[in-house]
Amino acid sequence: MAEGKKKGNPLINGIIGLIFLGGSIGAIWKNEHRFDYYQAAKATEPAEAVGDLTADQLFSHTGSMDQDLTMEGNYVQSFQGFLEVSRSAEIYAWDRDQDDDGVTWSKEWMSSLENNSRNSDFKKLLTSTKIRPKTYQVAELKIAPKQIQFVDEKAEIPPSSLQLSKKGTDQKLVATQGTYFYLFKGGENELGDERLSYRGLPVPETATYFGKWGEGIAVAHQAKKKSGLISGMIRDRGILHHLVAGERETALDSIKAHLARLKNIVRIAGIAGATLGSGIFFFNLTRVLIFIPLIGPFVNRLSGWLGMLLGFLLGLITLVIAFLTSQPLILALFILALGAGLFSLWKNAKRKRAHVQTQLFKTLGHFPSQNELGELEFMKLWQLVAGDSEITASEQKMLNKWTKRHRWSSAKVVELTQRAREELSKTSKRENLESLIQFSLADGRIDRAEMKSLEHGAKKIGVRGPELSTMILQLQRD
Repeated sequence: MAEGKKKGNPLINGIIGLIFLGGSIGAIWKNEHRFDYYQAAKATEPAEAVGDLTADQLFSHTGSMDQDLTMEGNYVQSFQGFLEVSRSAEIYAWDRDQDDDGVTWSKEWMSSLENNSRNSDFKKLLTSTKIRPKTYQVAELKIAPKQIQFVDEKAEIPPSSLQLSKKGTDQKLVATQGTYFYLFKGGENELGDERLSYRGLPVPETATYFGKWGEGIAVAHQAKKKSGLISGMIRDRGILHHLVAGERETALDSIKAHLARLKNIVRIAGIAGATLGSGIFFFNLTRVLIFIPLIGPFVNRLSGWLGMLLGFLLGLITLVIAFLTSQPLILALFILALGAGLFSLWKNAKRKRAHVQTQLFKTLGHFPSQNELGELEFMKLWQLVAGDSEITASEQKMLNKWTKRHRWSSAKVVELTQRAREELSKTSKRENLESLIQFSLADGRIDRAEMKSLEHGAKKIGVRGPELSTMILQLQRD
């Protein structure tokens, strides 16, 4: 039975989307600037003997470990041969989901009991936790378990390999052939039932520790102070206190691979979150448009898709900038490459401009000023559009814009038009186009207004786009 069919609040949903977007962008940025525990571990000094260590010294130490390391298990009697065990407790209960179409109920295994009306009679009895020994030991080195970091993968521990403790028996836990202990409560459709699963990190024969020497024991080195919700979400703790399987080089490879994998997961999740958050924000921003007949729903959906595209691009740009700023050497190389490219473009443009100006000097006998170039361009443009036909209204409008751009008086326009008319028969149409291109290139570039004039003049005499581009390149070449 549903609790009603209420539409989601666009304002609240939009704010949620905006928070999701901001959090994702923050996660992408922090992920690229996270503490590099691989480089920190690599920089440690290998210590052969524990007795040679001094207070606060960063070091690494390789040695054998006790394969029979035993830890108390609470619901089970003990775990033997594991560095750490993760216990996951879940309850089978109702999950309530509300969207624009109303409320949907589903039965789910969940790690914490959702607070809703259908779950009011349920109580979660089993708890999740991590189980560790009081100390670790690598050869003669004792290691504090507090804040210890692992990079190796955990494996499932089947219930058949474990023995229930008195507490587990009193809780009436039942082992199955699968991966769970169940606490059956006899509810309808098994609602309210709970289950436990265990995953453990096996004790390696040889391990390497990376961290700091304290008072007679290895302790966590807080290399960088990390706090806040985002740092916790992306597991950026700023700690060097790692116990890894294998010799030093093997352990370093494992740490490097773990860091790379973690960063890639956050990158993908961050961009996906930014995409989704932006889509939710823009979709709810235009929700009011739904009530506009015909176009309203279409525009609303379109805004959601455009928002997702914007979020994706924003996440990608943030990732690139964050990556570059977190890698000083790569950033320096990028700036050098960009500078070299811009310098090359500048030199090339300068060379082309010098070549065009040399050709103009040969043609005119002097280097023309900017005012003279403007006059020459106007005259050649007039000759191209006038030609053998009348100037159309649109062409006259284009010529008028040219005169306004240079702020010429009416008398000046009449004078230039008369000069252009007198010289009309002295050169061919193609020569006039080449001259117009040459005058436009004299300052080193062709601006938008000049390009429109060139395209119109070329079209007037039957020269199409590709041919015009070829003419421009030819006149720039040495």
